[in-house]
Amino acid sequence: MAGIQPYSVQRRSSRLQFRCRVKLRALDPAGNIFTESTETTSVSKHGASVKTTNQFKVGQIVSIRTVDRDHVGQFQVVWVGEAGGPFAGQIGVEWVDARSFWGIEFPPEDWASR
Repeated sequence: MAGIQPYSVQRRSSRLQFRCRVKLRALDPAGNIFTESTETTSVSKHGASVKTTNQFKVGQIVSIRTVDRDHVGQFQVVWVGEAGGPFAGQIGVEWVDARSFWGIEFPPEDWASR
C-alpha cells in the first residue's frame, strides 16, 4: 500500500496505545461494500490508527463500529502505511464528525508539557 506516512508534527492531540476491536465498512475499488473485523493500534480525540488487510486510498470514507460498545462513526482515511514500512498494514483515520467514541477519557491537549 502506498501513501502518506504519519508524522508527529501533524498530530492535533495525544495518541494513546489502545487496542479496540472494530469492524470497518467501506467500498472496495470495484465499488462493492465490504466489512473487515480488525482492531485499532492507537486512538486520539481526532481519529485512530487501524490494522487492515484491505487497500484504502487517502480521502476514502470508512464507517467504523466498535465491537464492545457498538458505537458507529464516519471517518476519512488520512494516511495509508507503505508496504514494507513500519506502518504497513495500517491506515490512519480522522473523524468526519468528532465526538467521544472510544469510551475512554483523553488527557488535556497540553498534557505533554505538564
